[in-house]
Amino acid sequence: LALRPEGTASIARMVAERNLQSSTREPLRVWYEGQMFRYSRPQKGRYRQFYQFGVECIGSPKPIIDAEIIAIGWQILQEAKVPDVSLEINSVGCPECRDKYNILLKEFLYKDKDKYCTDCQRRMEQNPLRIFDCKNKTCQHLIEKAPRMLDNLCEECAQHFEEVKNSLEMMKVPFIVNPEIVRGLDYYTKTAFEYKINYLGAQDALGGGGRYDGLIGYLGGRQTPAVGLSMGLERIILSLEKSGFSFSEEDNLEVLIIPIGINPIQASIEMMQKLHEAGISAIVADEGSSVGSNLKYCDKNNVSFAILIGDNELKSGLYVVKNIKKKSQSEVKKEEVIDFIKTHEVVVK
Repeated sequence: LALRPEGTASIARMVAERNLQSSTREPLRVWYEGQMFRYSRPQKGRYRQFYQFGVECIGSPKPIIDAEIIAIGWQILQEAKVPDVSLEINSVGCPECRDKYNILLKEFLYKDKDKYCTDCQRRMEQNPLRIFDCKNKTCQHLIEKAPRMLDNLCEECAQHFEEVKNSLEMMKVPFIVNPEIVRGLDYYTKTAFEYKINYLGAQDALGGGGRYDGLIGYLGGRQTPAVGLSMGLERIILSLEKSGFSFSEEDNLEVLIIPIGINPIQASIEMMQKLHEAGISAIVADEGSSVGSNLKYCDKNNVSFAILIGDNELKSGLYVVKNIKKKSQSEVKKEEVIDFIKTHEVVVK
């Protein structure tokens, strides 16, 4: 049993095991959302259980696909009206140029190895590039003059990054090149990016992502280029609250349909479906509940109308429609109920 820490690896495993990348509709575009888990100490905006959504594009190595994914995330945050977001991008290279760079970086890091935190000392052996992701102030100061991956890209990776930047400019997505953006996962190649804010303290990243051309092959599939992004819902909500954004209240229920007994259940459901088709919110009350308790529910929750359907209403075809706010009721032909409600609503949606 394992609790999933993020969504990209699960998508990559699904593609590898089911050979989805062999589809004639390449590149494959998917999205996901769900609960994720982390073991690290909980902090504000960084919980052990959290909600994450993401998008992935699998099957294309083209730089414009990187820009497309980045632009999707940017547009989501703009439409959500998250203020003061900045996009920071970098290239972490491919395995070939990164291996050469790691030699240079290790030479620099080993000079003051004992001064780094224990996590960074471990990263020096496993993936020294991850040291740039450390939040420790001492480590950040020590690496200020370290060689950067951007200055040591191979020709192919450098060209790829230039084309990503050009595509973002054409898409009118503003960005900042930050050579210290490396992301917190080891499978990234070439493009890496983060969406950042400056008013949530240490938890300044709303989301991010990058290219992971080797992950699907590592998980048993054929080598397949891919790129994706993910965002945490809790942190986006926190950023909106911190900036003074007020969330609109949930729309009130417009109609409660009250079946009196068992026989009217089917007619009540049909009435609910017709109301939904007309753009009117409606639910069917529990057939075991009393009329009185349901009318009290309407009063308490600002429900506009109640429709009572019993055996007599089924026989006559006349439904009892109660206007809760006006405290009046009418007998209305079942086929005219929707028009009646729309005519008597104070605000029509």
